[in-house]
Parts: sequence; structure tokens; C-alpha cells
Amino acid sequence: MSAEEFLTNVESGIVPVTCHEDVLRIAFIYLDEGLWTDNGVFDVVKKLHTHGWSFGEDELRFNRTLDVFYLAQLAAAIYSYSSQLEGDFPSFSDFPAFYTAHHALLHSSAWRSYYSTHFLAQRTTARLYRPPDLQDLPDSSSPLCQPRHSTVFAHVLKLPRWAYTVSCTRRRQPFLPFVTLTVVALSTLEATMTRLHTAYPSAPPYSESHARFWLDYFTPDPSPSRLAKINSREAWGPNSFGILVAQGKYDIHGLEAEYLAQVSGGEVAEGDDESEQVKWCGLPDGGIGEQAWWRGWEEELGSEEEVEFLAAVAVEETVGLGLEGMGMDELDLSIRSHILLAVMHAAVKDRQERECFLGELERRMVQKGRIDEERAGRWAKEALGIIEPYVRIWQGVWPGAEERGEMLRRILVENAQLFARWKVSPLSKQFAFELGPRE
Repeated sequence: MSAEEFLTNVESGIVPVTCHEDVLRIAFIYLDEGLWTDNGVFDVVKKLHTHGWSFGEDELRFNRTLDVFYLAQLAAAIYSYSSQLEGDFPSFSDFPAFYTAHHALLHSSAWRSYYSTHFLAQRTTARLYRPPDLQDLPDSSSPLCQPRHSTVFAHVLKLPRWAYTVSCTRRRQPFLPFVTLTVVALSTLEATMTRLHTAYPSAPPYSESHARFWLDYFTPDPSPSRLAKINSREAWGPNSFGILVAQGKYDIHGLEAEYLAQVSGGEVAEGDDESEQVKWCGLPDGGIGEQAWWRGWEEELGSEEEVEFLAAVAVEETVGLGLEGMGMDELDLSIRSHILLAVMHAAVKDRQERECFLGELERRMVQKGRIDEERAGRWAKEALGIIEPYVRIWQGVWPGAEERGEMLRRILVENAQLFARWKVSPLSKQFAFELGPRE
């Protein structure tokens, strides 16, 4: 039976789809073209869901992160299976041997080595694709089309990804002192990593020296001897850390080896500035950014430690506001956290006051240059739709600062798309909460 005949039969219901391997086989066929066009794995997951197919069962059925994860695993296995230099990709008839060769990446319980159950079951993780919290996705670079052989632990990207977000946040939001931002970053990281390590002892424990090593590399403090270059476009656009790593901009493994040598008292072998293993824009992981996007190397929503950090920053930026009710004049509507606090305040007002308050909010947002007039009303309406169910318990009464700050943190942790820090596939039907850079 050819791939076309198999698809026709399963899509028409003639051949039932009864197990994980059946869904893998279908996804394998869809990826033959889908891996190289438009939105890559995000197009393929839409096809699967349209036909009622998912890799998850019970409460994990149609979990977007889980389903895209298996597509990303398939993509990595396809890259590793044969030589792309010769254009030799596995065919439908190769699938049994292909599945056997990459069973460790593709079997029905493989996700348990990458995602904690708690993280995968979160509502936002089910709706938006997020990176694993237990170990990194497999890559296929250096040497070409084969997994990278590394002496470091399996989740080398966790701290660099977090530090990259901290660095971009400092460039975007220079309202908090650097010391305060660092304290917030380290405290939220410690909480999330400790919680994960307690539940999953195989996950790395929190280490302040390890965290500071990566902060020193990515943050613009003048003291470090080495500093990553993050331009303003990177800082203000959607986080593109996954794509940049895939393209080889940062030699993450080389830097991690440098840290491990430091803490062990050893020495790192000197070499060229550019690692022999990682080449900027090297194939197959990188090249142009779309190739990494097609493969699922760029998430739609950030990790737990990134989101907790951003939420804590938002709370810190709004301390002291609205102590006796909220006046628009005390808000700096160039700051997203102030805008969201204003939407919270609008949500506790009666209908007539709410409309007037939101109208003034939209006008001032446009005046600040963060958003155009055509999108301001929709932006506020979508944010209000997310926030209003949370503040309904206040029954129209604006609470004290501590309760309000904790509610803002909860809203942002559970709805991190409000940060608009990550590129969301247009197929996800999520509203885009982007705001323009400040002048």
C-alpha cells in the first residue's frame, strides 16, 4: 500500500486509527511535505486535530504541546535517519525500520522523559506549544544529521533560555534597578527549579553560581569579561532563543563545558572563537530561521521559570499603584504591567464606568505609541476577557495592594500569552498581544 492509499483509507475511516504507532505513521506522511513549508509542525498538528487524531490520551488528548512534541521528535529523527546532503529522506515503506531505529524518541511514553506531568497538564501548556521542562529536545547537528555528543547534562538550554529572557527584559523594561531585577530572576528560578527537582530528582537542582554564570553572559552588566550580543531588535521582537541556538549563534555546549571546568577547578582547552561543533547558520538545525520553526525548535510560550520571572517583574513594577483606587494619571502606559493593572481595575467597575475607563485607556495607549488605533480596542477587549473571570470574586470592590499583586501574578502565570514574548503560530487562533517598542 502506498502512502497516498494509506492516507485515503484512514481519512475516510476505512482503516481505523487505534494506537500511538498509527498516529505516528500518519504524522510521518504529513511531515513529508509539511516539514518544509509554511508553519511546519504547526500545520501538521492542525491536520491531525482536524481529523480527530492526537498522541495524548484522556486529559492529555489534543494537548498542543504533547502533539507538537511528537512531531518535533519525528522531525529530529527524520534529519538523523539519512543524509540530507544527498536529499535522501526515509519513505513510507521505510517507516517500520525508521520507527525501530528511533523508538527511544518516538514511543508512547517518550514524553515522560521530557515533560513533567504537572507542567504538561497546565491549561496554557495544553493550548500553546512549550519547551520541555525535564530535558532538551534532541538536535541533529555536529556532525551533520547526527545527535550532538555532549559531556554536559541533558537540559543544557534551561538556564541559557532563562538568562536570555532576563537580558531581553532588562533592555525592554529599564524601570527596575539591575540589582532588583537580578534578585527577582534568581528567586523565581530557585523556586521553580527546587519544585521540579523535588518532584523529579533527575532534574538538575538549583545552583546560584550556575545561574549567575549564564546571567553574566547574557545581561549587559559591564563587569563580565564575556558578553552575548543581543541587539534591540532581538530584545523587542518575540523571543527567538530556540531559533538562534538552532542556527548556532550561541555555543551553548561549549560555554556549559567552560562553567563545569570552572567549578571543578579544571581548564578549558583553548580554541577558535567559533566552536568546531557549532557553526552560525549551520545546517540542518539552522540555516534560515524558518527551518528551526518548521522543526518545532521555537516555542509558542515560554518555560515555567521564564513565565514566573516575567510575572514577578510585572508585580514589582506595579507596587504602590492604586492604593486608594486607580487614577489614570498615576499609570505609565508605556509599561505593559501598568496597562494590565488598568484592565484589572476596569474589570471591577460597573458597565458604564468600565466603558469610559477602557476608552481612556485605549486613547492613552495609542498616544504613547505602543499600539495603533485600529488594534487598541480589540487588545483591551481581549485582555479584559481573560482578566475579568479572575477578579469577579472581588464583587466590584478594588482590593488592597498585596491581594491585587498576587492576583496579577496569578493571571500572568496562567495566561502568559499576555506578555506576547513568543511567536504564536497563526493557526493557534490566539489573539496577538504585541505592543510596539517604546520611543
